[in-house]
Amino acid sequence: MLIRGTVTAADAGPIEWATVWFASGDHPTPDIAAVTDAAGEFTLTAPAPGTYRLGCHAEAHGPVEVTVEVTDRDVDVAITLPPARPT
Repeated sequence: MLIRGTVTAADAGPIEWATVWFASGDHPTPDIAAVTDAAGEFTLTAPAPGTYRLGCHAEAHGPVEVTVEVTDRDVDVAITLPPARPT
């Protein structure tokens, strides 16, 4: 079961090089992370059906967590990061 998604910024479009990882879940989660491509897209493999929290962070954007419900089918998720912090 794949978790496919897109990471965007609230004040812009897709975010390249954002990191997405399993923060917690109903089952033991792998200690891996996905990095978004130029279109802000990523893919993670869920270990089993259940509820998972995904963490996401990108440079100049605050981290967020989202809940994803995985069944026996692939899941699509959209993650929106807060506006970029001033430098």
